[in-house]
Amino acid sequence: MDIGMKCQIGGDISKWAVLIISPEPWRAHTVSKHHYAMMLARQGANVFFLDPPDESFDDVRINRIDGHERLHVVQGPKIKSGLRFYPAFVRRWVERAWLKDLEKKIGVSLSVIWLFENSRFFDMGFADERLKIYHQVDLNQNFNPKTAAITADICFCTSDLIREKLLSYTPCVYKIHHGVVPAQNLQPLSTSQVQNVARAVPLAVYIGNLDMEYLDAPLLAETVKSFPDVQFHFVGGYTKGGKLWKAASAYSNVVWWGKLDSRLISPILERADILLVTYEERHWKDQSSPHKFMEYFASGKTVISTYTDEYKDKRHLLKMVDDSNDFIPAFEEVVNHLEEYNSPERQAERIAFAKENTYDRQLDRIFKLLKQHRLIAVDQKEY
Repeated sequence: MDIGMKCQIGGDISKWAVLIISPEPWRAHTVSKHHYAMMLARQGANVFFLDPPDESFDDVRINRIDGHERLHVVQGPKIKSGLRFYPAFVRRWVERAWLKDLEKKIGVSLSVIWLFENSRFFDMGFADERLKIYHQVDLNQNFNPKTAAITADICFCTSDLIREKLLSYTPCVYKIHHGVVPAQNLQPLSTSQVQNVARAVPLAVYIGNLDMEYLDAPLLAETVKSFPDVQFHFVGGYTKGGKLWKAASAYSNVVWWGKLDSRLISPILERADILLVTYEERHWKDQSSPHKFMEYFASGKTVISTYTDEYKDKRHLLKMVDDSNDFIPAFEEVVNHLEEYNSPERQAERIAFAKENTYDRQLDRIFKLLKQHRLIAVDQKEY
């Protein structure tokens, strides 16, 4: 990156129009790209969140998201089937034309293209003089990371493993840790939900997609079986044909919540004693920095986890094992010493880490790096 390059856009975020290109739809589980979209909109930018292609649409549709005056979801079909196989100059021409057509539909000239994937729009040259940000949050997003990295103005990522990979393509790569949103506008638990999280016994919670291929369902089920006096709560979407359901549905100490409104997550975590992360060893690299850790730490409660590379030097925040065979003994250690693991001091340490990584702080860090590389000017606001 040429540190002396000319500024591309102004630094007043209220004048920005941002297109976020996401591999996950707006209505999926709320993770980093959704939070950045909401945070940018709260700070005054006009934000357009592009869903993955949906062939049920004949053309592009733009709808404002309820409760967010400056945030819209963009939905539509593929631009062109097999476009990734076209010569680069043809692909850029087609995507550039699509982008100009989108700008006509929304009535706004886009100033920032923020790419969270590399299976489409990966050659960011289509965006011309707009600010081009490539942001990789998952190591297994591995379609065209090299092209995305070298055609972006700046790259961000969420883990050391992703950073090491992207640095082999470009020097302009910065790690911005997963963020967390401070608990606000929480939805109170219903009477039946409160009864579900009664504190008569130790309560362990796992939150996430319960059908996820990376999940170590046999390990979770074996933990449930080994601790009948602990109540396990599985929060997230699942199917009754899924591997976790098959492995653990027979046990009476499991509560299946299904997918919930994200505003219910914090109230559930606050009532937990132990929070769980279990991924199969063969997927540890792909899951080197799961987003759920930040929600867990924000609750203050102790986390028991299979190996997670991003926290190898932060073991004071959690109980992490290097070998899955040690997970159940680690769980037993925590159950037998809950007062120690959930002491006020240790909870405060976890909460402090989460507060240091809220999404508004992460956005501040990103703005400072954009300034450092002279990719934005400072008009009215100093970041």
